[in-house]
Amino acid sequence: MISVICSTNRKESNSAIFAKSISGLLTEMGQENRMLDLIDLPDDFVFNNEVYGIHNDRLLQIQDKHVTEAEKFIFVIPEYNGSFPGVVKAFIDSFSPSRIHNKKALLIGISSGRAGNLRGLEHFTGIMNYLRVTVSPFKPSIAFCHNLVEEEKGNINDEKTISLLSGACENFIQF
Repeated sequence: MISVICSTNRKESNSAIFAKSISGLLTEMGQENRMLDLIDLPDDFVFNNEVYGIHNDRLLQIQDKHVTEAEKFIFVIPEYNGSFPGVVKAFIDSFSPSRIHNKKALLIGISSGRAGNLRGLEHFTGIMNYLRVTVSPFKPSIAFCHNLVEEEKGNINDEKTISLLSGACENFIQF
């Protein structure tokens, strides 16, 4: 099972639109997947988690469903201040590293600017490598993402981008 993670907790984000589209592509390919939007994390998860020795039922259910049960991850990572959102790092820090060891990840960067979050993808790759996660060498970075979505419909409106994401998913399934 692949866990598709929208790596921000902003409401109505472009990242969520991309994550939902990727989840839909995986489903069309017959690949079991689940999507996690970090907006769904409990408000108190940063300091109320297993790492602090605190039992948080809602967070544990999310971690079990989207981390422990997953074999692979696709992180949709928006650019925040030249890197990635702190909430995704806080989420990773909220569970034992052994939950993610020896799994695989595809990182997809998006940004409103021209670099597609290349720097954030590299920063996040370092964290994944530290956690013994094998990161796919192909890391799509999508620039000017706001021009590629129809917010009112909640989908991607650019065929080249859909084709890029579809190809990335196909490669990752074989990875």
